[in-house]
Amino acid sequence: MQTSDEILNNPDLEFLKEDYWRKVEYLKDHFTRLWNRFNYFLTLEAALFGATILSSEKYHWWVPIFGAVVCVLWYIFGAQDRYLVELYRKEIEQALDQLGSKLSLENYYFVGQTENIEDQKDKMGRLKIDWRIYQWRWSFLSTTKLPALFPLIVLLMWAIIFLVLINKR
Repeated sequence: MQTSDEILNNPDLEFLKEDYWRKVEYLKDHFTRLWNRFNYFLTLEAALFGATILSSEKYHWWVPIFGAVVCVLWYIFGAQDRYLVELYRKEIEQALDQLGSKLSLENYYFVGQTENIEDQKDKMGRLKIDWRIYQWRWSFLSTTKLPALFPLIVLLMWAIIFLVLINKR
């Protein structure tokens, strides 16, 4: 039987720990890139909304078309980012499973875990995080899904603005 020092100094375990930390770091860096892109697109959309108000009547309806095209691009980036968030979380989960089996971890919550894992029902419930008006989570509308959902809402706004402007002509 191995001692705890032998287990902790095992080269395989060192690899697994390094792999886990690299994956966590990569997810963290991806969140930075995701929100930077989100902010760029949001700023561009806000400027286009301002241009809709300030543009002359002759070119008034072109701005919503351009805004809608930007929204489609924004959605594509947001959906791809959301896919990568899910992929990186699954990779972290897999790395933790391998690491956990070496360390005999039980009831361990990995970094960024926000929902129960299939074979670990009610794990999140045991953390006893209170739901309040100022803190709650709805998985359908989580913050990591907003970069893909928000552009669709803005696209709907552009469609409504376009229809209003066309009917004014």
